[in-house]
Amino acid sequence: MRCNLRDIVFTFAGLYIIVILKQKALSSVTGKPFYYTSFLPAKKGLFMNIVAITAEYNPFHNGHRYMLHQVRRQLGPDTVLVILMSGSFVQRGEPALIDKWSRAYWAIQNGADCVIELPALYALSNAAAFASGAVRLAGALGCTHLACGVENGTAAEFQELARLALAAPEQKDKHRSVTSGQEMTAALEHAAAPELTRLLREPNALLATEYTKSIERFYPSMDFLPIHRQSCHNDTDITAAMPSASALRRTLAAGTPVSAIAQAVPAGTACDLDGLIAAGAYTDYDRYGDMILYANRLADPEKLRSLPAFAEGLENRWSRVLSQAPTWPAALAGLKTRRYSYSRLCRMGAYTVLAIRQADMDNAYRTGPAYGRVLALNRQGAAFIRKSKERFPIITKIRPALPHLPEAARNMLAYDLAATDIQYLCRHDETARLGRQDYYQSPKVFI
Repeated sequence: MRCNLRDIVFTFAGLYIIVILKQKALSSVTGKPFYYTSFLPAKKGLFMNIVAITAEYNPFHNGHRYMLHQVRRQLGPDTVLVILMSGSFVQRGEPALIDKWSRAYWAIQNGADCVIELPALYALSNAAAFASGAVRLAGALGCTHLACGVENGTAAEFQELARLALAAPEQKDKHRSVTSGQEMTAALEHAAAPELTRLLREPNALLATEYTKSIERFYPSMDFLPIHRQSCHNDTDITAAMPSASALRRTLAAGTPVSAIAQAVPAGTACDLDGLIAAGAYTDYDRYGDMILYANRLADPEKLRSLPAFAEGLENRWSRVLSQAPTWPAALAGLKTRRYSYSRLCRMGAYTVLAIRQADMDNAYRTGPAYGRVLALNRQGAAFIRKSKERFPIITKIRPALPHLPEAARNMLAYDLAATDIQYLCRHDETARLGRQDYYQSPKVFI
């Protein structure tokens, strides 16, 4: 009996040492002291680690699956992976190629536990407001970590950049500024050490810094978890194992068969994409461009001034160019200057189509997300949602939820619904252009 007891003691001691070593290794990734990530009961409820990942999955590919697996490898198999996904419109200011329910289901198929829609008012914002909306939604849901794909850099380095950015007197909350990202980068290049300055030149460094800034402001107990990408952000080689989503999207939008990209996406995703493309259930971007031209030929500068980002006289130039342009790409070429980026101009086009009011966007920035809209989940995701409902409004079906939402939340949700209606109306095949899909679609369940 004494021998058996000794063996048991040694076994538990060995397990304890393994746990401590694992947590020390994890602390080097998260940038927090190792006792901060120790195996104490989670503050957030039933789950030890709840990781939020912001994404578009436009479309889902092998690089996205790699990131999901990397997060679980670093934090443990019981980690809950909560995806905060842009819905029917994405940050570049256009409809996603594929509907949000299909994209959410692909995430669940490949390792995520729950997909929550990031409201359109944040998904169609600049990096600072996008990150703020995502972090505040993650915190409201009870997430303990936020993960982000980056080319290089550690959590500690991005936290230092965030502290410098928040301390810089030039940095204010400028959601309307056309060069806020450039201004922050310029300010940090003067204040940061050379190695941090080099980091800022990476494609995803600005967004990662905005995430850590928002974490510091709203949820300082949340861990930031950078995951190093295995491919270039703008890799155009579709034959690579992990090409960029933009390369895949351009290939599919051009009518190339799904078989040409099959090696770059999970098998289930490829099968679904093949069916959706064959049915014409994907976005026709020329059709969307015509919608922008239509909306703007009915608008005058005074109306444009009530929309986000139309300031400093740009509304006059915009109205003049859009009244003459034969296509949306031609209009963009006529509007583009060094001061106004393509991404900002594209978001402004979306504001005109969706009729987003500046007052509604300002209110969203001030209050944060008002609800969590569930798009897809598995069994562990369902348990997470049951716990989250205790602290934050959760929407699974639109019709029964509407009477219980305050006016500001209904206004926020109305833009999500409008975005879906416009996206579906822009599909290639007329039989796929169904309206009011948010009322008819339920969360996709993967068991």
